[in-house]
Amino acid sequence: MVGERVTHIRFGEGIVTAFAPPHIEIAFGDGAVKTFVYPQAVDRFIRFTDGKMQAQAQRDLEQAGVLAREDEMARVLANQQRAAAAARQRLEQLHERKVAAARRTAARSAAARKAKATGGTTK
Repeated sequence: MVGERVTHIRFGEGIVTAFAPPHIEIAFGDGAVKTFVYPQAVDRFIRFTDGKMQAQAQRDLEQAGVLAREDEMARVLANQQRAAAAARQRLEQLHERKVAAARRTAARSAAARKAKATGGTTK
């Protein structure tokens, strides 16, 4: 890829001077050296003069898009799993509070029945 000619929409023609994914460095005719994110800059800002290199850059761009979508889906799934776990925990806590309240109510009712049966005295 180093040495390949490119055209940038603003800076014009240039030559690739360094390529270390995810970056590509291009030297332009005015002496400016710019670094771009590869392959995201392909088609948006830069195009390779050589058709084969442009086709390879397009494949790299498509693959980057697939990977980005997979990463996003993984993040969404992880967020959904965390939310589901938090919801389960809240439901378990609510259930535990309801069970504890029911036990207290049952204990009070049993004590009241015992007191009524014994005529209000407890031993």
